[in-house]
Amino acid sequence: MDKGSYTFQALSTKYEDFRGPAFTIKVDGTQLNSAEIPIATLEVEQCSDGSASGCHFSVESLYDFAQSKWINNLAKTVQVGAKLEILAGYVKQELIFYGYVDEVSMEYQRGAPPRLTVTGIDGFGYLMSCQEPIYGGKKKPQQVVGDILTKAVSAGYAKSKTVGSLSGFEVPVVKEKLDDFKYLRLLSQRYCMSLFSVAGELIFDNVIANTSPLITLTVGMGLLGFEKRLSLRGQVGEVEIWGRDVNQKFIKGAAKSVSLGGSGKTAVEIASKFKQTALREYNEYVRTEKECVELAQARLDSLALNFVSGRGTCVGIPELIPGRYITVKGLDDDTEGTYFVSKVHHRFSKSGYYCGFEVKGAKA
Repeated sequence: MDKGSYTFQALSTKYEDFRGPAFTIKVDGTQLNSAEIPIATLEVEQCSDGSASGCHFSVESLYDFAQSKWINNLAKTVQVGAKLEILAGYVKQELIFYGYVDEVSMEYQRGAPPRLTVTGIDGFGYLMSCQEPIYGGKKKPQQVVGDILTKAVSAGYAKSKTVGSLSGFEVPVVKEKLDDFKYLRLLSQRYCMSLFSVAGELIFDNVIANTSPLITLTVGMGLLGFEKRLSLRGQVGEVEIWGRDVNQKFIKGAAKSVSLGGSGKTAVEIASKFKQTALREYNEYVRTEKECVELAQARLDSLALNFVSGRGTCVGIPELIPGRYITVKGLDDDTEGTYFVSKVHHRFSKSGYYCGFEVKGAKA
């Protein structure tokens, strides 16, 4: 995942003031570019909430009525299971999606041109079909996660994988009656990790700790609209994790302060009565008090991140990805700030290329 930072001015220079939106679709290496193929709409959605990323595009006016077939053998080119890549940008383009063709549909309506619609999914879609049991044995959870992600890479539906540190967590893992993707989601919740993909990279990691902003979006400089909401739902003043050590003695660890940086106040700092609330739960996979404390802190930070939520719209920026923070400026003091990006929606249409995004924050 891109861990760098960009200025809006640098991207504006790179993309020549964001003029002339363009994209390229590659299906098993065959290129379908926006200058030659009449693609009506193209959408790519990326999420960092444990959902698979996907894409959707439709092609019109490429049907030969006299021959009763699609021009350039388009229907035969776009086959389910074919590797699918999407690059987006302007004078320069960057990869924003990597996966495979999951669905293809053809629609014929009187008075309208035939339409071919393609839906793609990232490498996690492949793991949804892997349903054999897993008995970790002596393998540590980090190795089990890596082995699962490697399946999608080996199939050619992902380019790489990243597995964050799970040091200290050595309880053997067992999977039965679950597909690999559902199991990864279960493990991500168990260890408070993020599970998502970006441009072909499958990620199982704690990404909320890296609060350095990817980019600053300002009204008049990329930012077209933004809204912000605060909600106390699910906010707690303390998280306490219980477990048993190797000798089956009870152990516990707690966290009371949000460790995420940034300016502003947390939910319990604003609504002080919520300091008295707590989440206490038993975890069968911890074996030391240190593990209890680490999980408690990760869980508290994850809950706190839901205190602030919002959504916005900006010019199309290929570099905008979930799992990173962005800074919003040009608004009132209470709305400006740095937010965690949980979802990005790239959309090409006759109106141009725009990005919608959803954000979270632990402080307001």
